[in-house]
Amino acid sequence: MRNRLIVCLGIAFLVGCKSDVEKGEQLAKIYCAGCHQFTSPELLDKSTWEKSILPEMAFRMGLSSSATAKKTFDDLTSALITIPSQPLLSKTDFELITNYFLSAAPDSLKRPDKILPSPLIQFEVNQIELTKRLPLISMLNADSSGTIYVGGRDRSLLLLNSDFSIKEKYLLDSPPSASHSLGTNLLCLEMGMMDPNDNTNGKLVDLTLETRNTKTIIDSLKRPVYFEKADLNGDHLDDYLICEFGNYTGKLELFENLGNGKFNAHTIEPSPGARKIILRDCNGDGKKDIIALMTQGDERINLYVNKGNFDFSPVTLLRFPAVYGSSYFEIADFNKDGFFDILYTNGDNSDFSMILKPYHGVRIFLNDGHQQFKESWFYPMYGASWAVARDFDQDGDLDIAAISFFPDFNKNPEQSFIYFENRDGKYLPFVTPESTSGRWLVMDAADIDKDGDLDILLGALDFKPEGYEGSSKWIAHPTSLLVLKNKLR
Repeated sequence: MRNRLIVCLGIAFLVGCKSDVEKGEQLAKIYCAGCHQFTSPELLDKSTWEKSILPEMAFRMGLSSSATAKKTFDDLTSALITIPSQPLLSKTDFELITNYFLSAAPDSLKRPDKILPSPLIQFEVNQIELTKRLPLISMLNADSSGTIYVGGRDRSLLLLNSDFSIKEKYLLDSPPSASHSLGTNLLCLEMGMMDPNDNTNGKLVDLTLETRNTKTIIDSLKRPVYFEKADLNGDHLDDYLICEFGNYTGKLELFENLGNGKFNAHTIEPSPGARKIILRDCNGDGKKDIIALMTQGDERINLYVNKGNFDFSPVTLLRFPAVYGSSYFEIADFNKDGFFDILYTNGDNSDFSMILKPYHGVRIFLNDGHQQFKESWFYPMYGASWAVARDFDQDGDLDIAAISFFPDFNKNPEQSFIYFENRDGKYLPFVTPESTSGRWLVMDAADIDKDGDLDILLGALDFKPEGYEGSSKWIAHPTSLLVLKNKLR
């Protein structure tokens, strides 16, 4: 109680002698930054702040809000667990915050400078139809044997040959989000329900491909979207690190394998939005550390340093405003200095601010060797959702392939896929008109035709965007996969 009183007195002192707008700014920086990186008013237009973001902010601060009525019963039940029992601030103070954002926000966001990509010539583009209905692909992986694994929102799992003919078809209990091939078996992560939710219906299963039998390894997961397996304590048993994305709740959880089908759960990060993790020994001590992308509000890339005995110490490498829509990351050494750099996309646009944002795109952050990262390259790409860095043209440097699930469908739908060729450190963009044949949610890069160079696969989840006339051809010609065959060899 004494500490809370000191904080309140401090806030009162800071805002006591300022104008209302200055008071609102000061309060916003105090309260908003308590949950995530402070979001500048200029990052959203006035209408979005007023009708969507500020009511949601009030709700999450424990105040009466119009956002409450917009939530389903399940959403509200899950959300209330995360809401403070008493308001974090007075209604008067929140009105000051509201006035600050509305007075400083622009009427509309400025479009980025127009860039005209060149026609894509390095790849031959082919459209693959796997169904007569609109494709709803949730997972796409290609392994070294040439098998392509395609998961669907309809709970399907297809195994394709390298010529994209269907080898086998399975029906799972829920949509798959990630998999690891074990030869005769497949480890498969099932989401439970794909839409935003906090149910614990997700699970990790071991599917025996020949017999079609499945064995549940770990259950009761909150909308899991990614996993890695590794023996983290040297006992010759695979432990599992799982991104439980959830919605209002979720976590990054490590399951210590105790043998005989038993696991001990360790919560690495107790917040929703865990999107992807990479295991890597970052400090040379022989133990695998965790690099993780956390989204859903407090958006950041964290390093969790392995202290041994399943104890991890968090270090924030990068942090982003809550409206950025962080969506994916990879690590690679772009400048060949021996340290891992970060390739990052932000463009998730399905929550509370569904407007085109000029700061959506693809970024490279270079590592100075001391885990300090600085942005070295940014390409604006509305709705950027995934990117991979590979040497596609085999000239010794890394090129980039990126997709967007929320492009500007009305003006530049072809920019839902962009290939960036690295020419002496400059990334030149290339596009193809065939990229308008679907709405790309997932991607992978692999040598599908075994000719010695890397090809690119895109998987479509064709939710029709409102007002986009081009989606009519999705119905007429439902392209499930877009195959970009590298013509280098």
